[in-house]
Amino acid sequence: RIGSLKLLVAYQGSIIPAIFNKILLGAGIGFLATIIRRGKLGDHADAYTQFEFLPFTALGVAISLFLGFYNNASYGRWWEARTLWGTQITYVRGLVRFLLGTLEGGAGWDNGGPSDEESSRPAASPEALAAARERNWRAHIAVLAIAQTHALRLQLRPHCDSDTDTASGDRDRFLTATEKQHVDASRNPANAINLLSGRILGYARSRGDVDAYSAVEVSRIIDNVCAIQTACERLHNTSLPLAYSLLMHRTSTLFVLLAPFGMAEAMGWWNPVFNAIIAYTLFGFDELARQIQEPFRDEPNCLALSAMSRTVEMDVLEALGISPPPYLKPVKSVLM
Repeated sequence: RIGSLKLLVAYQGSIIPAIFNKILLGAGIGFLATIIRRGKLGDHADAYTQFEFLPFTALGVAISLFLGFYNNASYGRWWEARTLWGTQITYVRGLVRFLLGTLEGGAGWDNGGPSDEESSRPAASPEALAAARERNWRAHIAVLAIAQTHALRLQLRPHCDSDTDTASGDRDRFLTATEKQHVDASRNPANAINLLSGRILGYARSRGDVDAYSAVEVSRIIDNVCAIQTACERLHNTSLPLAYSLLMHRTSTLFVLLAPFGMAEAMGWWNPVFNAIIAYTLFGFDELARQIQEPFRDEPNCLALSAMSRTVEMDVLEALGISPPPYLKPVKSVLM
């Protein structure tokens, strides 16, 4: 937990870098209003910029009410997206537990502990992944679950500055050459990977490698993963109406531009400071709502899709007996 003093002066991870120029603009307008009110630019300029602050009080109340609605709508989208990705992790874990635990009958375990072979895990090399796929159909579907998660992330957020230059390879590492060719030819790679999993399951069922009940259960979990993808695509392809953003941005800008002329006489030389605080509050909430209403963007306050995809990768590789990579760590207080 961050201490109160550190939280008060924190810069990294705050909204200030995104609105710093607007805060300076608010302070500058406050300074201009003060020197005009003190007659530094002549009586003519002062006469045309004398406002009572009472109308701004009413406008401020209206802005605060709409700002609350706007941020609640934006946060609702962000939280729904976070819930969906949390459910994605849950379903992949359940799929892997059923495939590699229940259906394999606890192979490799003795008295509740891993065997020597599992305790000395190989690195996640192409050879180790190929060996896992060739082990059986269950391990193959588990590997495809990693590929599907990375594919969904890349479809929702094709570019992320904190990712490596080979981020698209996160998906391709878990596909065979034939599977990669099939996925690359598809307009919806994540859905194409789910289709591959379904075909592998169907082939295993036709050979009698899995009973009907188990096949239905695996298919049900894949269906749930597909439903999560569809819900994410709905959020990704449906934005909040532009009118909300325009109304919030325009009224906040007008308030910051005009309010200091109504406060100049009462606030004196503190007017720039107070108007900068107003600009920080209004533009800060506006920018924060803009970021989180599109939760899959490459923005500091959007979802950590790369970190959650890495979590899925680690869990599945560990279940396959392969040494997983480490957790992703925040860069400048931002985890993407």
